[in-house]
Amino acid sequence: MTTLKNLLNPRSVAVIGASEDQTKFGGRLYKTLLQHQYAGEVYPINPARESLFGLKTFPSIDATPQAPDMVVMALPRDKVKESITACAARGAKAGIIITSKFSDEGAQGLALEREVVAAAQAHGMRLIGPNCLGLISPTNKLVLCSSPALNVPSLIEAPIGFISQSGALMGTLFDRSYGMGIGFSHCVSVGNQADLELCDFIEFLIEDERTQVITSYVEGIKSPERFVDLARRARAAGKPWLMVKAGASDDGRRAAYSHTASLAGDFAALKAICARENVIMMDDPLNMLSLARAMVRYPNRRVRDVAILTTSGGGGAISADQLSSSGIGLARFHDATRAALAEHYSEGQASNPVDIGGRKSDATPKLGMLTSEIALADAATDLALMVLTTAPDVPAFTRQLADGAERPAAGGKPTLYVMLPGRVAEPARQMLVERGLPYVDTLAEGTAILRAWKSWSLYEAPDAPQRPAGMAPLQAPGEGLFGEAASKAWLASAGIPVNQERLVKSAAEAVAAADDVGYPMVLKIVSPDIAHKSDVGGVVLNIADAQELRARVETMQARVSREAPQARIEGYSLQKQESGELELLVGARRDPQFGAQVVVGAGGVLVELLEDVAVMPAPIDAASARRAVQALKIAPLLGAYRGRGALDLDAVVDAVVRLSWLAHDLEGSQERGGATDFEIEINPLKVRLAGQGVVAVDARARLGNA
Repeated sequence: MTTLKNLLNPRSVAVIGASEDQTKFGGRLYKTLLQHQYAGEVYPINPARESLFGLKTFPSIDATPQAPDMVVMALPRDKVKESITACAARGAKAGIIITSKFSDEGAQGLALEREVVAAAQAHGMRLIGPNCLGLISPTNKLVLCSSPALNVPSLIEAPIGFISQSGALMGTLFDRSYGMGIGFSHCVSVGNQADLELCDFIEFLIEDERTQVITSYVEGIKSPERFVDLARRARAAGKPWLMVKAGASDDGRRAAYSHTASLAGDFAALKAICARENVIMMDDPLNMLSLARAMVRYPNRRVRDVAILTTSGGGGAISADQLSSSGIGLARFHDATRAALAEHYSEGQASNPVDIGGRKSDATPKLGMLTSEIALADAATDLALMVLTTAPDVPAFTRQLADGAERPAAGGKPTLYVMLPGRVAEPARQMLVERGLPYVDTLAEGTAILRAWKSWSLYEAPDAPQRPAGMAPLQAPGEGLFGEAASKAWLASAGIPVNQERLVKSAAEAVAAADDVGYPMVLKIVSPDIAHKSDVGGVVLNIADAQELRARVETMQARVSREAPQARIEGYSLQKQESGELELLVGARRDPQFGAQVVVGAGGVLVELLEDVAVMPAPIDAASARRAVQALKIAPLLGAYRGRGALDLDAVVDAVVRLSWLAHDLEGSQERGGATDFEIEINPLKVRLAGQGVVAVDARARLGNA
């Protein structure tokens, strides 16, 4: 059986379109393949030449001594199918198609791409691409990539695997990484993923004994369920998976029936899955590779609290500010550490951050080494952030810090160097490269790396979700748009508290029914065409008596007719006015790729203003729901302050869990041929004082493609 392990370590490679012309894809690729000392057989295919760079050429794939394991080509699009058909018939096991303008250019290109894949699959041949830049495998000394970034003396091998959906980005990052001393086990550009796709290569890296950290640049995920399974397998294998995802805003802000869908768009759904499985999402791919290098240098190290060692008091202050704003704590040195530092530093300078410029006049010349050793030896320190500024002999001082970090007392703890100077720090950067020590050039880069490292370090595997006691599986009540009354009745059946309500058709009916509801009350318009009632004057609070109620109904009717003349008005809802100390939004939706999701965040009129939400896969366990709520920006409002007691966090968590199970049940009904899509939203969920519960005072739902 041919595996990816075999395909990425082929015994022979045919280069179709091989050339000595370095202005051509085939020429550059062929030269770099030879340059990096690939040990297998190379078959250059070129009918116009007898030899290229000293190797015998072949006029066609049929003329090679044996079927090549791997074929790579950069041909005009209209010749690709013919060439793949010939290669597959010859017995080639795999092919790389550099050529673009297939599915990346529309329906006609997609149709041709499918024909190419079918031609390969007819003979069991696998394909990478099209529209890719090939692969770089330092581990196998195999370079099948035309990027000029490969024109280097030798490859740097390191246990970092990188899978990219962008070929140009792969080449660029290889170039930048090379200069920083960052190497790889394998780099693969997957392009259009017409056959072999992202998940195939992630699986290979999980199984590859020469890869310790997995990195990826992702534009789209073809196999969501497999993606989740691989994330769990990577975690079980002890291999961190770092990812940069393009298109954070794609479809995430589209118009929706509720706020829930716009706030929990496709990117947010992926982010929620990654958070659950500890796939670390980052914004910048070079920072991702720098973190990977640090994780390889310091395997299985957890980073929470940091010691800052700097040659500048200002640099230390700015560093502390940036770490604090990113949720990264400063290590609180123990008394013994402060006492040891105080022997060499002026009063007040022996705490974190440590300004090495604050040394005593008679301090040892090896103070950098000593300070690094002392700070890292403290049990409270997980990592030392070395912030270097322009100073006399930056290289020598950087070396001192590195030497101290490698002394036995430092315990092998991680270091990260921030090299703020320009040219004067170049020798120091080179020294760090030679010693395999991670560095960056800005505090922003260092902070982003530490934030991601801490996120990975603090991961807690979620508990198995438990359905609330007494909550039976719920069936979808059919497709359509469901107004407030129907939605709240459905929520109530799931055990989520809702307020009392009466529906009326006119002002006269409202006055007659008011005593059953009780004053003060809330009046709302009832219309399937009005999603956000307050936008058109469709909500009135604090109605005190019958006279005001009659006037409010008439005023509302006139305003809604003016603001939304096409809306169908089904009547008016009279509701008991419920009090609460805080308003939350709790919602659920079905993501097209990752299924049921539940959302919680700031509610009421603050939804659009704050966009403060947490998105979680459904169903969710209570502990994970609690952590998500407590991570919201508005979470401090749930606690006690200014004489007001704490709010009922337990009731909030219970509502989130129940709605997550309702979403899960809808997902299950879809699998049985039920609704194809759904959105549910409670806004607001009023939160009362601890022990007094929560109550949903407005809700809406959409089931199916209504």
